[in-house]
Amino acid sequence: MGRKKDRPTEIPIKFVGRDDTPAETEAGNVEESEQIEQDEAIQQQVSEDIDPPVIPEGGQPSHAASNQESELNNFAKFALEMAEVQDKVEALTREKAVLYDQVLRRQAEFENFRKRVDKEKTEFYQRTRAEILLELLPVLDNFDRALLSLGDSEGDRESLRQGIELIHRQFSEALKKLGLQPVEAIGQVFDPHIHEAVTVEPTDKHEENTIIEEFERGYRMGDRLLRPAKVKVAAAPEN
Repeated sequence: MGRKKDRPTEIPIKFVGRDDTPAETEAGNVEESEQIEQDEAIQQQVSEDIDPPVIPEGGQPSHAASNQESELNNFAKFALEMAEVQDKVEALTREKAVLYDQVLRRQAEFENFRKRVDKEKTEFYQRTRAEILLELLPVLDNFDRALLSLGDSEGDRESLRQGIELIHRQFSEALKKLGLQPVEAIGQVFDPHIHEAVTVEPTDKHEENTIIEEFERGYRMGDRLLRPAKVKVAAAPEN
């Protein structure tokens, strides 16, 4: 704040006439002197009210001015930091919206995928079951024919035996097409991974651990064992 110009002191001028007496002239001078002193006192008071802060020698501002400038700098720095934080918040908000949209899309895609897999699984199961039934239908037909041709004569029994053998071959072929394979047993060395020893027979007619009889045939499908073959295993004869 600039220093206000000093208002020139107005000094009342008293014209002294030729008729003024010395006493009157002296009284006028006293009044004039008192008025001047009052004006100077008022001017001094106004100057003290409007003068700016005194800057000490060395050009450094006063302590109050330094504090005010520091506060302004801190406020400007704080405002800048708040603007940066606001920018980051807005960026994170946009990123959150994008990620949320992506999550919703992934959930919808996964739900569609799950439904598609369930549908394909059901269709595959039904298709596989239908293929198995189609392979077994000829076997069922031959059983029906064998029952219709059954009689009491010897020839009828032979025909029944031949019919059963035919049905067995057809049934075995149908299962073979589906990947079913019998586990070899008689004459093979006992393997606990694919054979189940029901009993052991000491004998010198067969080598030890050789399978000499099969009670129930085992089956596998590819590398998967469906059931082991139940067998009798040869053991060394007792002395």
